[in-house]
Order: sequence, then structure tokens, then C-alpha cells
Amino acid sequence: MQTHKSLWPKDPSLRRKEISLEFRGNTFVSHMVAPSESAGPRPLVLVIHNYQGLKGFDVDVAEYLARVGYVGFAIDMYGLDVPADERDFPADAAQIMPFQKKCFDAMVKLDHDHELFRAVFENLINVGLAEPCCDASRAPAAIGYCFGGMAVIEGVRGGLNLGGVVSFHGLLQTGEDPSPSRFGAERPPLKPCPNQYNTQSIIRIENGAEDHLVTDENRQRFFAEMDAAGVDWSFQDHAKTPHGFALPPRLGPPGKLHEAADRRSTQNMLSLLRELYPDVAQTPVSPNAAGTSIP
Repeated sequence: MQTHKSLWPKDPSLRRKEISLEFRGNTFVSHMVAPSESAGPRPLVLVIHNYQGLKGFDVDVAEYLARVGYVGFAIDMYGLDVPADERDFPADAAQIMPFQKKCFDAMVKLDHDHELFRAVFENLINVGLAEPCCDASRAPAAIGYCFGGMAVIEGVRGGLNLGGVVSFHGLLQTGEDPSPSRFGAERPPLKPCPNQYNTQSIIRIENGAEDHLVTDENRQRFFAEMDAAGVDWSFQDHAKTPHGFALPPRLGPPGKLHEAADRRSTQNMLSLLRELYPDVAQTPVSPNAAGTSIP
């Protein structure tokens, strides 16, 4: 995974753990960061990567959440389909197309098989809650970027144990990439399954107003679906903001950081976490994992 200079002063009290899950012939290796042991069990917040797979940025987000006061759990949704040392955007131009195809193949494997998608996610939730640093008496939260944003919404559709979710520039419908032949990735037949909406969960969408992957038709269909299901949602459009606005440039071309939108969407995420867990004091932390200053 990509390494970089730490964004924050070293904190040896933070607890870090690599957690493996063997599931349906695949191995998923996730990374947990928790506050100091003296803090006691804290609510779990899962972090789901963009289409590249779990990488250093996602672990940084988990650390940011731990510094704020929660247990951050950067989960691996791809496993061996995109090996851990092959998730950074290649510097060699000749490797870009093979890299893109590999990542999109792994994404399509999940988002075209809704039962598998939800099953992987649910097992990772359960693995995280089993850790003693987590307060398993409370439904966890989940946040996700791009593919991960689509994933957290799919978790609510699947009735998973989630108190609230935040999608950062995520697709609103699962398995409906508007570019069906993107990078040569094969599109298998879509395998939907019945929805069992978690109506106790809250969905917060942080969207770039200029995101080419989220049309007005996507929005209206999402609004109608969630209203019919009785799911509590809010939708924030950020002006003049593209897809990928919360991802730093160090990720390569997918990172199109828009600092104002990233700052405001981070604050909106923290607001939701305060609503879900009002007794957990948030420690002010700046910058966030993308390097954006947070007041």
C-alpha cells in the first residue's frame, strides 16, 4: 500500500490491528484503528474504499475516526481479487489499463451480485463488532467513497446492522455503471435479490453537483425508492464539485480533491456521528485524512 508522511503527530496510544476474514474461498484483510484502551469500548465506524480497493488512504480515514473518538475499521471488500500490493494507481502508463480492468472486474463481481455484495459486507460488520474495543451494543456506522458510497447504501437496502451511513460521491443504484464496457471489464448478468430495508438507519449522501455518474434521474429514483421504503435520508449537493471530491491527489487520477466540499462533507459526517452516538465526545482533529483543514 502507498505510504506517505503522517498527517498527524504520532499517537502511540492508538491501537491498530490487521483482521482477516476467510469467506467463500476468498481472504479479506482489513485494518482497525481504535482509541486508547482507557477510552473503553467505542462505536464502530466502517470505512469502505473506492473502486481501487483498500489502500493507505482508507486506513488513514480509519485513523482519523479513531483520533476523533470512534473505532475506525477500513474494510477490504475485494480480497485476493485485487491483491493488497496492486491497489495504488500505477506510475507506468503501460500498466494503467490492466490496473483499471482488474479493479473494475473486482467491483463488478460484487455490484452485479447483490447477495454476495451484502454477505461480504455483513460478515465484515460482524468481524469488526467482535473486537473488544468495539461497543457491540450499538449499531455501527459506515462511510464509503465512490464504490464504497454505493456499498453503504446497498447495506441499508439489505437490512444490515447499520445505524447510519454516509456516501461520499457514491453511485445511488447498485450495478448500474453508465459505462458498461469501461476498461474492458466484463459485465455479467445482474443478480438482484429482495430488499429488506433497514428503516432504523439514516442515509446521508454527499454528492458533487457536477458528478457525471449521478444524473437527475438517478437522484429522483433514489428519493422515490427510499421514501417508499420509509428510510430516513438527506442529500447534499456541493456546488461546482466533481466526482472524487473527497479523495486526495496522492491516489492518482481518481483523487479530485475539492477542499470546500471535502471540509463541509466531513463536518456533515461528524454531525451524523454525533446524532447516532450523542454520549461520545468528539476530539477535534485537523486535517482529515485527505489533508483538508477541519475547523
